[in-house]
Amino acid sequence: MIPPVCHFVWIGRSLPWLSWLSVVSAARHGGFDEVVLHHTDDLSGDRWFRELEGVPRVTAARLAPEAVLEPAGGGALVDVYRALEQPAARSNVLRVALLVANGGVYLDTDTVTLSSLVDLGSGECSAFCGSERIAFPGALRETRRPGPWAAAYARTAVRDVIRRSRRAVRWFRRIEHLYPLGANNAVLGAAPGAPFFRELVERMVALPTSERTRRYALGTRLLQAALATSRHPGVVVFPPEYFYPLGPEISEHWFRPNTAATLDDVLSPNTRLVHWYASVRTRRWIDRIDPAWVAAQGERPLIASLARRALLSPDPRETAANAPRPALARDPYSIG
Repeated sequence: MIPPVCHFVWIGRSLPWLSWLSVVSAARHGGFDEVVLHHTDDLSGDRWFRELEGVPRVTAARLAPEAVLEPAGGGALVDVYRALEQPAARSNVLRVALLVANGGVYLDTDTVTLSSLVDLGSGECSAFCGSERIAFPGALRETRRPGPWAAAYARTAVRDVIRRSRRAVRWFRRIEHLYPLGANNAVLGAAPGAPFFRELVERMVALPTSERTRRYALGTRLLQAALATSRHPGVVVFPPEYFYPLGPEISEHWFRPNTAATLDDVLSPNTRLVHWYASVRTRRWIDRIDPAWVAAQGERPLIASLARRALLSPDPRETAANAPRPALARDPYSIG
């Protein structure tokens, strides 16, 4: 069984408000007993890090990477980590090590949780992740036949054209079945010592040194390759609507003010969490978004509506009698 504990990893010296939102929404709606923000740097002077203090069920823990990696994969995994320079690549290693050692659910900080994730890890489930709609499936790297490669480039071109339209969400829904499913590691769940996650550690260590620093090598590519060949029981891959209702590139519409889509067009009854893809043309938005910005927006951009839904909808475990909501004008939930 997967423990009701959520893990975030933050590598950096400041915490954006959207990352604060990730942690707080998981604590409010994820159903977890504890949400832990593991951070490698001193964040004591950061505004939004300080605002996490006192949020129910949230704990911040200074992360010593070697202390996490050594029990999961020994010195070999530590060496893999030390050879990496990019925070995203390092996070790929740390998240797997944390789940091997402790179990629970790992979430990226570009997620917004809307409902419980705890029940997804119940019963015979020993590990889970979610899938997204992609243009280049992992198996493509194993073939030199021109047909599959041409189809992948065609999917990329069509998606690029569609994403530029304000009606991109509607148009893409009509053709998304033509895009293969691929596992993403922004949302992971595992029982402590889950065999599938131990295999991920073994694959990280076995990956040639020249391959480890390539983009996605220790993340989605490693996960997809393991899922394609492993036969561990109890591993569940959830469909896109659970965590990735807008896939890569189309996810730009979370931030576009002129999108024709509404939040109800994007979310489904199965959507537990939204991964909004910090890697997809969002850099110029991340630092400017805060409660004042959200309060000034209408229904669009969708990220503003999503933030309001996550923060203003009631915590299922709170009641007016024993856990009143703070006054909106006096706390970081204040978004209008």
